[in-house]
Amino acid sequence: MKEPKLVESCSPEVRTPILHLGSAAVPIPNFLSDFWCKKKTTLICLLLFGFVVWVFWPSLRCGFLFWDDTADVTSEPHVNSGLSLGNITWAFFTLEHCNWYPLNWLSHMLDCKVYGLEPWGHHLTSVLIHALNSVLVFVTFRKMTGAAWRSLAVALLFGLHPLRVQSVTWICERKDVLSLFFWMLTLLAYAQYAQECKKENGKVIKFYSLALLFFSLGLMSKAMLVTLPFILLLFDYWPLELYRKKGGARMLMEKLPFLVLATADSWITLKAQQTAGITDEMKSLPMGDKIGNALISYVRYLGKFFWPENLSVYYPHPGHWPLFKVICAGLFVLGVSVMAVGLRRRMPYMLVGWFWYLGTLVPVIGLVQLLSQSMADRYTYIPMIGFTLLLVWFVADLTGQWRYKPVMMLVIGTSMIIACVVRTRYEISFFKDDITLWRRAVAVTKNEYNWCPHYALGTVLCATPQRDDALNEFQESVRINPNYAKSQLFLGNALERKNHFDEAIFHYQRALELNPDWGVAWYNCGFVFFEKGEVDKAIGHLKRAVQYEPNNTNFHNALAAALGFEQQGLEANIGLREFVKQNPDRPDLLNNLAWRLATYPDPKIRNGAEAVQLAERACQLTHYQITATVVTLAAAYAEAGRFEEAVTNAQLASSMALKSGEEVLLQKNEMMLGLFRTHQPYYEGVPPQFSSPSNHQ
Repeated sequence: MKEPKLVESCSPEVRTPILHLGSAAVPIPNFLSDFWCKKKTTLICLLLFGFVVWVFWPSLRCGFLFWDDTADVTSEPHVNSGLSLGNITWAFFTLEHCNWYPLNWLSHMLDCKVYGLEPWGHHLTSVLIHALNSVLVFVTFRKMTGAAWRSLAVALLFGLHPLRVQSVTWICERKDVLSLFFWMLTLLAYAQYAQECKKENGKVIKFYSLALLFFSLGLMSKAMLVTLPFILLLFDYWPLELYRKKGGARMLMEKLPFLVLATADSWITLKAQQTAGITDEMKSLPMGDKIGNALISYVRYLGKFFWPENLSVYYPHPGHWPLFKVICAGLFVLGVSVMAVGLRRRMPYMLVGWFWYLGTLVPVIGLVQLLSQSMADRYTYIPMIGFTLLLVWFVADLTGQWRYKPVMMLVIGTSMIIACVVRTRYEISFFKDDITLWRRAVAVTKNEYNWCPHYALGTVLCATPQRDDALNEFQESVRINPNYAKSQLFLGNALERKNHFDEAIFHYQRALELNPDWGVAWYNCGFVFFEKGEVDKAIGHLKRAVQYEPNNTNFHNALAAALGFEQQGLEANIGLREFVKQNPDRPDLLNNLAWRLATYPDPKIRNGAEAVQLAERACQLTHYQITATVVTLAAAYAEAGRFEEAVTNAQLASSMALKSGEEVLLQKNEMMLGLFRTHQPYYEGVPPQFSSPSNHQ
């Protein structure tokens, strides 16, 4: 069945151009038809690009997200410092972030160079690339099949569907939109290569080389492109039909360079993930359960496509799915696969579209389990194009004999587009900040497995004025999954802030049972023991923290301070001074030593003049913007007998603490200010606080 099309001939014989819509014929005015005949593809591309940009425009009001945006962009110095020779070199050789995708890093560096750390600019880049990808989907399928309207329908469904929100609106998922850009360019170059193969003196080598180049660039954007050689074989069958000309053996030989590149990229990616330990979270899960989750995920993704409700940034993994559900999902996948093969001659698009969907999901379907999630919306960015291709062509064939097909297709298509636009913009609203995103995840994944959304919500609440609410989230996370060390650690932190020291120690020790080599857990547990006055236990834990993380200066400082309080003050001073000498521009080290020299109870340890020098240097390095360093400077002036300066700086510290909401520090500073006004220095009590009046980890 041929799809509706516009007669493109504008010869004198055709006085009135006709738009054929099935059995109907609609006349088009000459001045419009002349423009349409010459510019219709360009006009469609521009309208499609603009429409997709408009739909995703609200993304520009979203911020950076703590989950991965911080690690990949805002806190990664190689990225946020912009493009430079050193940063470019780092991008091509680093495996620090569990993956190898240098072009992804370069795109973020370029954004930082152009926009700085303004999130709207980073979002704009992702939206523009996604809109361009939608255009490439249309152009590529139109070139391969010659079916303009069907190709446009595929492009619209791809570009506007709510499942795209996670890939487009989450800045750290730039790799998704960037990799598809090169994926589609590879297909476009390969389609031209197929056309050249049918000519006597076609430019075969040129377009084959271009396809290989674009494929290489795609692999440097995201490893998911390793499945593309398989997709090229499918297109050799339909719509390019190269198998008729070349045969199976030659087609396979043509894919060998692609397979070599894909294999090399897979090896590098697995090496990076193993090095980072990212494959460890679900290592105990039996392969049978992984296969069961994979089969169910294939069906669940299709369910999300047809009914995109309760979308979440995280879908918890149940561990073991009921056998009945696994069997039903397996029968569905097998049944559609058999049908696609059986109908390959009559409906070749079904074979191509279905196995595109199945094949491209293999790297992320959970057979090689990376994280404790069952599925992710972002994983559908490439695979769902294949299913959309199948669906559009199938509907066109199914409705081929309908009398009012054009009108009905127009109504149905318009309704689907409107539904996609409304739902997509609704889903974008949840990405405006971390708390909104994870509250949504908690709300839509309410079951016995959603410990991770509770943990994530707790971590982001910790950095806000709502930090007290984090305790409930960590408690829920630990209740659901008591074997996740990070939840235990953060629950200990939340309890410690409320002075529930015994409970905090219990959860810190539980974290250490789960991860005995974790320096931070040893450090935090030692800190609480110190706050309880159990200095011997504190020293033992801090020594273990230093043992596991010997380069962490905070751990060394804490241990030195604890040793000092055990009548080893001079030894502790020597250790702190040594760190300061090695790191003369570290304001935290300068501040810690200055605080100790100014406030230590033992007069043999104190040294007011040296404390003033160190505290002044720390304040200069931080431009007097850190409240804790100004407090330390005030204490140092008081120990040196310079009480007027002590009062002035303590007053400044109080105004800073009041403005920033540092209530605990404000109360302590006000107490110190009262002493300074009566010409009394401040000395730490027994047991004193760790180092300076700043928060520990």
